Amino acid sequence: MRLARLALDAALDVDGVLAADAGPRGLVVTRDGTALLRGVLVAAEAGRRYSVDLGLRVRLVPLPALAEAVRARVARNARLGGVGDLLGAVTVTVQDVVDDDELAAAGLVAMPAPVSPEVA
Repeated sequence: MRLARLALDAALDVDGVLAADAGPRGLVVTRDGTALLRGVLVAAEAGRRYSVDLGLRVRLVPLPALAEAVRARVARNARLGGVGDLLGAVTVTVQDVVDDDELAAAGLVAMPAPVSPEVA
């Protein structure tokens, strides 16, 4: 559960990541007793390591670079959190991409004022 929390916090701290998303079937979750983390699934691998699968809702940005930034941040946080030796493969799945118009419609970001044709 500690690795799941570290990984999820790391992913959410990357610019361009808006939220965690458990996926269309709600299966990208980690459960520990009554605690449930949505958007991260940690599973045992061979050799006492754990894979981390992240489901994310992101802004419209270059996705390969975003995924690499998420993986790097997860590795860094795991190392700093003392569980870097437990980290196995990190998979980033983009569940939804939201463009700036959708963000503005939801009131999540301010759109710049349109340029008047007379001014341009």
